[in-house]
Amino acid sequence: MRFFIYNSPAFESYLEGSSHVRGEIGFLRSIAEEGMVALDIGGKIGVTAVTIAKEVGKRGKVYTFEPVPENFKILKKNLIANGLKDVKAFQLAVSDRVGTMNFYGSSIVPKEDAQKTSVETTTLDAFSDKEKLERVDLINMDCEGSELLVLKGAGRTLRRNKVKIFCEMHHDLLENLGQSVQDIVEYLKGLGFQVYGVSLDDLSLKEEIERPEYIYAVK
Repeated sequence: MRFFIYNSPAFESYLEGSSHVRGEIGFLRSIAEEGMVALDIGGKIGVTAVTIAKEVGKRGKVYTFEPVPENFKILKKNLIANGLKDVKAFQLAVSDRVGTMNFYGSSIVPKEDAQKTSVETTTLDAFSDKEKLERVDLINMDCEGSELLVLKGAGRTLRRNKVKIFCEMHHDLLENLGQSVQDIVEYLKGLGFQVYGVSLDDLSLKEEIERPEYIYAVK
């Protein structure tokens, strides 16, 4: 699926055929609330950004980031098609520094068969300052190996906000970078978060964290 209309029969059929995406959407629907300020990192074609925007409503704000040019074009079209002109989309990667970095396909992890591109980067702290965000309530992340870098670039934002974090874990990509989900968990706990593994089968939370597909962190 490239283009979609949220909650249309075709969209619901797509969710029925993809337990992975259905679980993501279900969990985001359970934690996103009216009026929230949300950051969607790794927006892909816009499914999560649209879901969050529909949940936070007109009183909320959504900022979505997608560095891959082709994905970004589709993301923008899907936002417009779903009547979400107020969602702000940025063709940027989020990391631990402002500048540029190499991407290989949709990840910072080198791959022999992936096209290498240079993309602009920002940090969530720098972005929050630039946009003058008074608060951040929700962060959704699907950033294919950049998870720890994103969080380290958001230290100030995470310390001063009672933010909910929902993050997909890409274990193989993290390992290629010499990192692990435990590094992420320890970093978040050091900032005062409780961290849980998420089961997308029934959206339940698990305190035992080994190799979760997703984590959920909350203060």
